Amino acid sequence: MRRPVTVLGALALVLAGAGTASAEPPLEVTEQITDAAGLLGTGAPAAEQAVADLAAEDDLDLYAVLVPSFDGADPGEWAQDTARQSGLDETDVLLAVAAGESAYEYGYWVADDFPLSEVDLDRAVTAEVEPRLAAGDRSGAVVALASQLQDLAATEEEAAQQEAPWSASTIILIIGGVAVVLLAAHLLSRRRSSTTRS
Repeated sequence: MRRPVTVLGALALVLAGAGTASAEPPLEVTEQITDAAGLLGTGAPAAEQAVADLAAEDDLDLYAVLVPSFDGADPGEWAQDTARQSGLDETDVLLAVAAGESAYEYGYWVADDFPLSEVDLDRAVTAEVEPRLAAGDRSGAVVALASQLQDLAATEEEAAQQEAPWSASTIILIIGGVAVVLLAAHLLSRRRSSTTRS
């Protein structure tokens, strides 16, 4: 498994030390948004639409799990254990968020063979996801991560096309064109040979 990423919010250590009756152990997720405590609030539909669009357009599945507390567990390890229990694979991303009134923690997980750049993903999470969580905008964080994954997928696809600019259909057309030219040249050569013998 790829190293899980862990981030602690400004007062997360205080929250973890205090403990809470709402702490959740790692769990098996069956839906892309798991938010039993309603931490997404009115932004839940936007988050659900964002992960659905990502899956439809880029064949990547973003799973967001929001709980009140990790009960002192390392957020990255919590995310990794949840991904393992859920049977997630190389095209999946798991974002785990524990949010209280004045603190947050989060970690995320991707597999070793995740198709996008780990460096770019780390940068996107730090720049786009973490500030929204710090501001209490949990649904915005999920939407931002889905958007960043779409952008990264588009960048990877563009780079692949530049490395191999000819598509399979283009190659077939070129081969077909060369074959037609060779056949025409062969027939013309035979015709000229026949005319010379006459």
